Amino acid sequence: MSEKKDGIGSKMLSKRDFMKVSSLTVGGAILAAGCASTSIAATGSKPVQKWDYEADVIVIGTGPAGLSCAAAAAENGAAVIAIDANDKIGGKGILSGGNLGIGGGTRMQKALGFVETADIIYEDRTVPNLRKDATMTVETVDNRKVTMGMWRKISGAEDGEGMSRAFADNSLDTWNWLDGMGCAFVKAKKSKMSQVYRGTRYFTLTARNFVDRDNAKSGDLKSGGAGIIWPLYDRADENGVKFMLSCKMTRIIREDNDGRVLGIEANYKGKTIYMKGKKAVFLGTGSWNGNKNLKQLFLPWLTKYPHITGEPYVKNDGKGIEAAIQVGASLSTDRGSDWHGWHRHPGSRWHRSGAPFGIRGFEDPFLESESIYVNAEGNRFMNEEIGEDNPAWVGGSKPFYFAQICATQTTDEDGPVVWIIMDETSRQKQKLEFKPGDNVEKFMYGKGNTLQELASAINVPAGNLTASVKRYNELVAKGKDDDFDKQEMTAKIIQPPFHAIKWGIQKHNTLGGVTINPQARVLDWERNPIPGLYAAGECAGAMDLIGLARPLVFGRIAGMTIAKEEK
Repeated sequence: MSEKKDGIGSKMLSKRDFMKVSSLTVGGAILAAGCASTSIAATGSKPVQKWDYEADVIVIGTGPAGLSCAAAAAENGAAVIAIDANDKIGGKGILSGGNLGIGGGTRMQKALGFVETADIIYEDRTVPNLRKDATMTVETVDNRKVTMGMWRKISGAEDGEGMSRAFADNSLDTWNWLDGMGCAFVKAKKSKMSQVYRGTRYFTLTARNFVDRDNAKSGDLKSGGAGIIWPLYDRADENGVKFMLSCKMTRIIREDNDGRVLGIEANYKGKTIYMKGKKAVFLGTGSWNGNKNLKQLFLPWLTKYPHITGEPYVKNDGKGIEAAIQVGASLSTDRGSDWHGWHRHPGSRWHRSGAPFGIRGFEDPFLESESIYVNAEGNRFMNEEIGEDNPAWVGGSKPFYFAQICATQTTDEDGPVVWIIMDETSRQKQKLEFKPGDNVEKFMYGKGNTLQELASAINVPAGNLTASVKRYNELVAKGKDDDFDKQEMTAKIIQPPFHAIKWGIQKHNTLGGVTINPQARVLDWERNPIPGLYAAGECAGAMDLIGLARPLVFGRIAGMTIAKEEK
C-alpha cells in the first residue's frame, strides 16, 4: 500500500492498490453494486425525477459525528435533515464511556492546573515519541530483546500536517461549544496510560449516570456518552433539524461521474425515497467493523471475527463507505489494525455501558499469575500477561497482541472462545463473587468441584483441560514457563471448586475509511474534494485517533463549512 506524506498525509490507498486488492478480495461485493470493473467511480447516476425531501444538508447517521455536524450546520443557518437507519438516536457514541480527548485549555484543565495549548496538541499528534518513565521488553522476529518506552504517543507524523493542525486548532472551540450547551462534564483527568491517550494529555469525563432531560423519552440511554449525545441532539432540535429514524441510505447520487453530489436514495418506511442536499451530503455512517469485504481490505486476519461492539443497537455494515466509493471516494488505511480499539471484560458479552446489552461484567483483569487462559478445545494457548495494548510499532516485533492471538482461536457468536481458569484460593484472595445473571452472564461462567466437572460446565474437552492445568502446575513448580515464557507464576491451580470466566473481547473502534481533508470534505483518488460530500467519524480515514474526539471535532468543522457553502 502506498503512503504519501503531503497534504492530508495519511496512508491513503492508491487507486491502483485498491483495485489490486479489490479484484482479489473486495471488488465482487463493492464494485458490482454499480461500478464498472475497470473503474472505481460510478458510471453515472440515474436522473431523479422528483425529490421527496430537500434541505441544505442531508446528514446520514446520528452518532457523535452526525449530531455534531447537524447541530453546527443548523445553528449557522442551514436547513438540515438528519436520518438514521436505527430507530434510536446516538449511534455507538451514546454507548460509550464518555471519555472526551479534546482540550487545549478548557476551564476544567485550568482549574486543575493542567497546561495545554493547541500547539501542544499539534506536537503530540505529529511527533512520534515514547514515554521515558516506563519501559517494556519485546522480542523481535530475529530473537532480539528490545527495551523501549511502554507507550508511544498515540499518533505520529503519518497523521498529516493538515488534519493534525485542524484537530489541534479546533479542539478548544469544540469543547467550549459542547460545554456551553450543557454536556455533562464532571472532571478533567490525566491519563495513567499515556500522555496523549485519547488525543489530549488531560481528557474530560462525562457523568456516568446522565440526568434525565426535560424531553426524555422512555428507553433513552443514560450512559456516559449520553452526557454528550443528548445535549447535541437538543441543540440540533432547537435549531430546526428534522430527524427521520428507521431511514437507511442506499445510494449517494452524484451528477455524472465527476460532478456535484446532489443527494441520496434511501429506504424509509418500506419505500424508496430521494433526498436532495442543496449544499451537501454528510456521511456519519460509522464503522466498517461488520462489513466482511471492507474488513478483508483493512484487517484481513479479523474477517471471521463475529463480535462487534455496539450491535445490535447499531449496525456496523460499512454501507456508507461503500456508497462513497461508488461515487469516486478514495480510502485511507490509517492504522486500521488498531490495537488500542480493544477491550476485555470478563463475564460480559457486550460493552460495559450496560443497557441495552445486559450486565457489566468485571472491568478489571484478574491475577494472571494465578490463572491460565484456555480455548474451546481446553488448551492453554498464550502468555496470560500479554495485554490488549502491546506495541504494534516496533519493527520486527512478534505479533504478541492479545486480540490477534485470541482471534485465531475457535469463535462462536460471542467472539473468540477464551476461558480464564482459576481455583478457589485465588478467587478468595481477589475477593471475587461470581453471580450468574447478576455480575456475569450465565453462559460465560462455569464452576466445578473437579476439573472434569468444570470442563462439562463450560463445554470443553475434559482431558485437554485437565492436561492444561496439570502442565501449568508443573511449570509453576519448576519456576519457568517453557511453553509461553510467562514471567510471573505465583500459585498452582489446585484448590476446588474451580472457576471459569469467559472473556468478552470487543473491537470497539476502527480506523480507516473514506479520505477526508481538514474541512472534512471527502477526497477522490486524485485527492481532489468531491463537491458536496463530507464525512467524519469511523467512516472517515485520514487521521489516527480513536474515541469521541475525532468525530465531534470534524463533524462540527463539516457543519460550519457546509453552512457557508453556496447552494
